[in-house]
Amino acid sequence: MAHSLTFFPFVGVAIGAFVWLLNVPAFMMSVPVAVRIILTILAPLVITGGFHLDGFMDTEDALKSYAPTEKKLEILKDPHIGAFAVLGLVRTLLVFGASVTAILLSGKCDNETILIFASIFAVGRCLSGLTSLLLKKAKKDGMLYEETKTGQKGVVAFLIFTLIVLECIVLFMNLIKGLAVLLTFTLYTIYYRYKAYKEFGGVTGDTAGYFLTTSETMAAAVLAIVMYI
Repeated sequence: MAHSLTFFPFVGVAIGAFVWLLNVPAFMMSVPVAVRIILTILAPLVITGGFHLDGFMDTEDALKSYAPTEKKLEILKDPHIGAFAVLGLVRTLLVFGASVTAILLSGKCDNETILIFASIFAVGRCLSGLTSLLLKKAKKDGMLYEETKTGQKGVVAFLIFTLIVLECIVLFMNLIKGLAVLLTFTLYTIYYRYKAYKEFGGVTGDTAGYFLTTSETMAAAVLAIVMYI
């Protein structure tokens, strides 16, 4: 996984490019905005197959169990999903969907805004990769631990470089909107570290999926709010 994390940003770029193609080219303006909104919401799910949602849902169940750390780690490994996982997924999809709708319907939505929104998917994956590599692991076994314990320096350097490039692009597009999005990612990353250490004793592959899903949703929501200020 250490080397596969190198490709995380490219998946984000693919999602962002699709979102840009849906909402910027002139020939797409003839498509009803409701259709473009739905396709934009579905883009991350369709392109990735909802890969990270499994970890998100497992983590939701574990967090809402309010059980001791060891029990939470057992819940993460349980292939079944509970009510809290479903509720968490519905809540997150509704927030993300509302954010996309608000952004695309705003009178302030321009090409730069779409590019900032599209970049969220790549920035989130850079940070997901970096937190998976650099933060303490909750377990001394498992796929995340085994596949990230060696050969990390080159991957870390690449992800940091890519993140810096993306941040420069976002800030160049629009300083205020860009700062809002990047500050959201930064603060949430700090919170994620605190929460993962407190609840699980470190990070896992499941919490990485949780981080990616929630951070992207929060960044989109903040961008939508900034559009109406």
